[in-house]
Parts: sequence; C-alpha cells; structure tokens
Amino acid sequence: MKDLKTTFKSLIGVMHVEFNRPSTLNSLSPDLLHELIDLCNFINDDDDIRVIVLEGSEENFSSGADLPSFQKMLVDDPHETADLGRVAAEALSSLPQITIAAIQGHCIGGAMVLASACDIRIASKNSSFSIPELDAGIPLTWGGLDYLVRLVGFSVATDLVTTCRKFDANEAYDIGFISRVIKDEDFKQESADVARVISKKPEMALKITKQQLISIRNGNYNSKEDAELILKSLASPEGKEANKKYVKKLS
Repeated sequence: MKDLKTTFKSLIGVMHVEFNRPSTLNSLSPDLLHELIDLCNFINDDDDIRVIVLEGSEENFSSGADLPSFQKMLVDDPHETADLGRVAAEALSSLPQITIAAIQGHCIGGAMVLASACDIRIASKNSSFSIPELDAGIPLTWGGLDYLVRLVGFSVATDLVTTCRKFDANEAYDIGFISRVIKDEDFKQESADVARVISKKPEMALKITKQQLISIRNGNYNSKEDAELILKSLASPEGKEANKKYVKKLS
C-alpha cells in the first residue's frame, strides 16, 4: 500500500494503521480511502487482530480531504468519488475489532469523520480540530454529521459544523469527542498501552462488546439478547478462565 502503512503486533493482536502522506499533513486522497476500504475488507474476518489503532505519520493525524485530488477525479466519476469517504467511514465503523483513533496535531474535516467512525478517540495535548467544510462551499458529508451528533449532541455538533471554528484537545474532551487527553511526549507510548490493555481482554467478551456497540450505533440493539451473550462468553475457554481469576480475587 502506498498511502497507508500497517504494522501488526501479533503477540498482542494489535494492528497500527498509519496515514502515510506526511508532505500533505496526511490528507485523505481518493487513493488513500480506496486503500483503507480494501484493508478493512481484508482484515474483517481476521480473528488474530483484536484492536486497530488508526494514526497519522509525523505527529499529525490528518488535514482532511485532499480537495485537489478529489476535484480531478470528480470529473470522471462524480458520484462514486463523492461517496468514497462515506464508504470508508462505514467500512471502518463496521469492523469487528475495537478501533482507536490516536490523534495528534491536525484532525480536520474528513479526518474527524474517520475518527468519529472509530470506537475510541484519544488525543495528544497538541491536537487541533476543525470542520471547515462550509467554508469550502460544501456540507459535512461522509456520514459525518450523524456520527458527530451521536457523539457530542445536536447543539454542539451544529455549532462546530456551521461556525467552522477551531478547537483544542481540552474542548474535544469536554464535549465528549475524545475520551482522554495525553501529554505530547507520552502520547505514542500511552496510546499503544491503551490498545495493549484492550487486546488482553477475553476474545469472546471483546467480540460481543463490539457487536453490541455496532448494534447501538445502528439502532437495533436488543437487551433481551444479553443473557445469551453472557452465557456464550462464559462458555468460551478464555472467558471461563478470566471469570475464574476475577472471582478468586474477590474471595
């Protein structure tokens, strides 16, 4: 892959997926989005991968859509090109693995959409966010408005999208867009630690949790199925052993 760099740490079941276009602050070109879609389809059934960390090269997450590249491709196939970001975001959001957006530096426009499609968002202190689509004469698309409203609420999402204002990591945490702010110098290590901690959870319980998260996001979660899911998890060897150890600690 040219625009994506992947690293799989097989011993802990964590895959790092890096936007690798540092000369453009890791802008999201149509080619990069095609690569991301293909990668998601390829790893969708890989049980060896438990956690996926989405990040950018050289201390920037992404400056958002590469508009010049998109404008060139819009001439040949306007609808498919305009829809590419939505397809990529949905491929990311439907992965059975837990996904983490590890955000440093710029996280702009379409990059915020892809981060929103992940299960967890963490950011370094130096992160900067904005949604400048309206200033560029286009609405926030790729499913981004739906993701954003679910995460931060209708009023805050409308504020961010219609004013196009910049905001920092502290505000991103305050509004609920990210779950933690990490010191810049500690970010790489701590974000890797978050992935490692999650990857060590019992496999079946982790899979079920992700299935529930997808169901909630899609609006078809049914708590009546929870009893069967508990029994299914406890019937797995890893779940059974984890439960036994946990109960022993309490006694």
